[in-house]
Formats: sequence, C-alpha cells, structure tokens
Amino acid sequence: MLASYIAPAITGRYDFTAVPVALPTPLVRALLPTADDEWGFLAPDDARTASLGIPDAGPGKSWIVLEAGKQIHTGMSYVPFGRSTFFEAKVEVPFLRHPATQSAVPITHKSSMLFSSRLMSFSAAHLTGLRSHRVVCVEDDAQGSFEAMDWLKVVEDGEVQVPDEDKWDEALLRQVLTGYWVGENTGDAATKFIMSSLSPARPRPQLRIRLNLAAVTELPVEVLQRLAAGTDLTVEENGWIEVSGAGYALSESTHLEVTSLSSL
Repeated sequence: MLASYIAPAITGRYDFTAVPVALPTPLVRALLPTADDEWGFLAPDDARTASLGIPDAGPGKSWIVLEAGKQIHTGMSYVPFGRSTFFEAKVEVPFLRHPATQSAVPITHKSSMLFSSRLMSFSAAHLTGLRSHRVVCVEDDAQGSFEAMDWLKVVEDGEVQVPDEDKWDEALLRQVLTGYWVGENTGDAATKFIMSSLSPARPRPQLRIRLNLAAVTELPVEVLQRLAAGTDLTVEENGWIEVSGAGYALSESTHLEVTSLSSL
C-alpha cells in the first residue's frame, strides 16, 4: 500500500475515548472480513507469550474496542494544507491471529472507520485499505457524549454499573491502541500508532454505548438476531445494540509505523 511510504509523515494529536466491550463471539466474527475460521483469536498460551493480561470476556463472548473522538491538526507533514481537524470513530476487534502469519503477535482488525471529513474517509479507504465512511459527528464535552449519526453513540450514564471483571486497566488498553493493526484491504501491511501522552488518561467508568451493528457488519438484521439468539444481547429491529462499558479518555500525540505481516 502507498501508506507504507507516507505513514512516517502522518502525525497529529488524537483526543478520544476508548472503551472495550464484550459481545457474543458470533457477532464479533461478523465484524471480520470472513466469518469463518481463517481468523483466529489468540489462545491463552499466545496471550501469555505476548504478556497480555486479557480479562475473561465471559462464556461465548469476545472483545471489541470502540474509539470515538477528534483528530487535531493531523495529517501529512511538509505538505501545504496537509493537516486538518476532524472527528473520528473506530470499531475494532483485538487479540487476533492473522491468517497470513503463524506469529503469536496480537493483531487488531479495524472493522469500520467513521470520519466527519470526506477527504479522510477517502484517504483511509484508498491509501490504507480501511473500510471507511463519511458521517456527521457531534461531540458534547459538557455531557461527555459523542455521536456518529446513524452509526454509534457513546454517552456518560450515572446509572451504568460495569462489573470489575469487565474493566480493563490502562496498560492493556494501551497495548491494543499501540499494537499492530490491519483492515479489510491492507494487504501485507501491518501498521501501528506510536503514541505519546499529552495528559494523564482519565477513567470513564460509566458509559452507555449504542452501535448500529447492521451498518457496521453490512448484514441483514435477521441474520444478526440469529447470531445473537440465546445470548443476553438484544439486536433491535433497526439493527442497533445497546451495551455498557468502562474505558478511558486519552489525549495523545501520534505518528504511524508500517511493517509487513510476513516480518512479524
């Protein structure tokens, strides 16, 4: 991908909330390029080898990570008008073994990227091979909320109670955020963010999340409802789900590094 050459020049600041959520494993697999066994989740031994203290997602469940926030003065260095400020959200599946490598290095699959910028949506799709969409985003700092219209909503809710066993520590979350990632059409490229904290992470222990799973997976609602059958998760008639989570608000200076999957 062209991103291998331009990635070192892409820098910026990212102010965002990251929150892990446990979902029924069949629905998590539906977020991957193929819902079969080509993609594997890290086995416990692999996780220990990678020094990952992964909390148990619960019987029949696996983790996803949601990110929502703002990229500030982000883009190509040394290019006139190469930087901009825009809203961004991500739906990611962590702790994977990529079918192209036998390595135990954990890989995150970026299932969907949501941008308020039409240019960034185009660039993510055509320069880095990520499935991306241009959406209208609204952030309300006073209310602690972020909404990507018709896709995702994250809000503070004082009534949310997340069990301690479902909470990640900051170190594990950072391992995912700065680990290698791939997308739908990234080929042999494995990319990671190099992050430097601009301020201490702030815990956000009471978050309510609504996600349009039908839009993210591009599957019919009845298929999603069938995949969720027998679980504690309800897929609504419009394809949305509602879950609770605990995460962190972060402010990071970022740049990219790209390597090949075959080298991992």
